[in-house]
Amino acid sequence: MNTLGEVVNIIDEQFKAVDVKNVDSKNRISLGEKILKVLKKADAFKIFIGRDGDILLRPMVNIPMKEAWVYKNPKVLKQIRQGLTEAKKGNVKEVKELDAFFESL
Repeated sequence: MNTLGEVVNIIDEQFKAVDVKNVDSKNRISLGEKILKVLKKADAFKIFIGRDGDILLRPMVNIPMKEAWVYKNPKVLKQIRQGLTEAKKGNVKEVKELDAFFESL
């Protein structure tokens, strides 16, 4: 998990200038719809500042606490991803007796 104070030594990625934004009277910069559409579902940003003053915004997604356990358990996460892949391929079975199905697991 990333923490504040984290230092990123290597960022192997190319950056492209896409817009120029001015700082408002409250020292804020709005990313705007154009940028947010590219980032899709980001709802937070981790901010890195380089020695030369460059700023990197790393898009983040907040996860509800009651769902975070899934991402902390690699085995469960792998099983969920496998199940989603199988479902996309149409490899599914209809369960008629849900209670019996859960007991059989």
